[in-house]
Amino acid sequence: MENAVQFYDYTRPELVRLLGEWGSPRHVGTQVFHWLYRKHARSFGEMTDLSRELRGELETKAALSPLKLHTRQASQDGTVKYLWQLPSDAKGQSALVESVLIPMARDEEGEPSRYTACLSTQAGCRMKCAFCATGVPKFQRNLTTAEIVAQIIGMEQDSGTPFNNVVVMGMGEPMDNYENTQKAMRILHDPEGLNLGRRRITISTSGLLEHIDRFIKDDWPVSLAVSLHSADPEIRSRIMPINRSNPLDKLRKLMRKYTFVRRLPVTLEYILLKDVNDRPEDADKLAAYCKDLLCKVNLIRYNPVPTLPFDSPTEEKVLAFREQLKAKGMRVFLRERKGVDIAAACGQLGFENTPAVK
Repeated sequence: MENAVQFYDYTRPELVRLLGEWGSPRHVGTQVFHWLYRKHARSFGEMTDLSRELRGELETKAALSPLKLHTRQASQDGTVKYLWQLPSDAKGQSALVESVLIPMARDEEGEPSRYTACLSTQAGCRMKCAFCATGVPKFQRNLTTAEIVAQIIGMEQDSGTPFNNVVVMGMGEPMDNYENTQKAMRILHDPEGLNLGRRRITISTSGLLEHIDRFIKDDWPVSLAVSLHSADPEIRSRIMPINRSNPLDKLRKLMRKYTFVRRLPVTLEYILLKDVNDRPEDADKLAAYCKDLLCKVNLIRYNPVPTLPFDSPTEEKVLAFREQLKAKGMRVFLRERKGVDIAAACGQLGFENTPAVK
């Protein structure tokens, strides 16, 4: 339906205001919000406590999802990757974007009992980190708020289970799509909807300084993770071009500001690349960088991308790097690999994607 209003684009206050402009009482907007996020309605016809006339009007004016499931892949470890087709543009082309459902714990019978949803915010990525598949194809566009939120809705409907945590670590740089991502996070956090707490939503950024400063002031209802990957300016600039204009020293000052203002630790993500950032001196530089910074470090084994010239260190070297950091009193976690066999792991999203489909 062309020109239909995408309801997943609206926060609850915005939805209340919109429906008020359409002639409905204020409580109707909250009712619709409940149907979207508490009762998971797939159509306006399911919203049975609305009048028949209003449901008919909404059918003609509004829409509930901008995403079409293109492909679904399941990993041997239970991870599921979703490839979504976005609406066509004026030229009839539609981008593809991926999101991932990750099992994080299992019950006594071995069935998944806790899940994390990994969301994308862009089709492609402008940051062009050397080790990441998402930056290989040409950047296409930002996702709308509705397209970010609809990933959650689509995965919940497919899996039949709610998520315990959300990480915005899929395709794209969330801070590079600031407004739409912020609105999506406020929708996911809203206590009248999915009610995901600040500690259950994590935004990952490569370190856009102006955006992080604005993020702190705007007080997004999320936790912050920073893709660091090296505390050596030369190495980080080589593997993460963003470091040239957003340097490590200024990034550290902003992270200290975040932890002081929000009273929350920042998570530092560190992908271990063989013979690039995995040496004992790299661990020493990381420990020195983290001195007096309220943080924890997530070590990530590099996940292979056939077109990129990187490899993961040996397991012995990975564990030695972790132990060296622990010996310096740091909080360090080694992320478990999930979804590698379907290219759904960290750094792999977008590899099997075609840039555009018709």
